[in-house]
Amino acid sequence: MATPTKTRRLSPVRCIALIVLTIIVIVGLTILVIWLSVKPRRPIYSIENGSLHNYNMTKNEHLYGNFNFTLKAYNPNSRVSIYYDSIEVKLFYNSLQIAFNNAETFFQPHRNVTYLDLFLSAKDVALYGDIARDLKTERTSGAVEVEIKVRAKIRFKVGIWKSSHRKLKLSCSPRVSASSTKSSQTSPCDLDL
Repeated sequence: MATPTKTRRLSPVRCIALIVLTIIVIVGLTILVIWLSVKPRRPIYSIENGSLHNYNMTKNEHLYGNFNFTLKAYNPNSRVSIYYDSIEVKLFYNSLQIAFNNAETFFQPHRNVTYLDLFLSAKDVALYGDIARDLKTERTSGAVEVEIKVRAKIRFKVGIWKSSHRKLKLSCSPRVSASSTKSSQTSPCDLDL
């Protein structure tokens, strides 16, 4: 004669906990598989070909000048494209903002290098004391060190999926050639994404 076996029933709390744990594991594995297949990498940015044209410092130390740069944006990802939906560019000298402009928006496909021309005009910017003197000295030496700050709203695209907007911040410190015969060197940018 066989002895009857008792079947153990799961309590409702254990059953719910087991279901939640299973869902968490499945979602985690799905995210891991997607991340491993996409292998996202950070874009790489640098400033190239910086130049200063139509420089003029008035007697009362007001600056006029056109600063031109080329921003090189490299997307190393093989499956991720980037939408640049708004781009603000600010130019600083010794922590003083001297120019501002919006750049053209663009779409950057995967594994692509895009060059974006940045035109920043300093018009009637008041410089005070040491800042005016330092700018004159650097300009006379042939190159001016400035800081470019870029803020952009970007979205990532993988297949048909597009992310929500993210803020991209760049900080670059190129030396701008004050001579029309010299070109400035490439300057890498720090990225905060």
